[in-house]
Amino acid sequence: MADRDGTEVSRSASAESTTLEFGGLRFNVSFREVGATLRVDGRVDGAWTEMLRFDDFVDIPHFHAPADGDVIPFDRASLGEPLAWYVSQIRDHLPEWLENAGFGDVLPSIDVKAVSLNADRLI
Repeated sequence: MADRDGTEVSRSASAESTTLEFGGLRFNVSFREVGATLRVDGRVDGAWTEMLRFDDFVDIPHFHAPADGDVIPFDRASLGEPLAWYVSQIRDHLPEWLENAGFGDVLPSIDVKAVSLNADRLI
């Protein structure tokens, strides 16, 4: 399937998980009893690596940047609905997130425009 700017989008799904690939990244959205998780994977030294993780948990929404880093609490009062905010960050601020998470080296392999144009598919 071609994405909104003509590049290829790969999609796979199971009953509780959906994976999309576009712009050189892989996005996995999964649903569990505690809430939704959005994982952002990229190729680091040729291997798929989880770089960012956003957890829209009912009681304690939070995120990790890098994905294996500490929990960063999400403030619903000031930021709004977690999943929509997470997607807006990927769409509008992906380079900053990857730099801050220590993955700036992968930016040349990512089509940031394609990610931005397709980010709303994650919701």
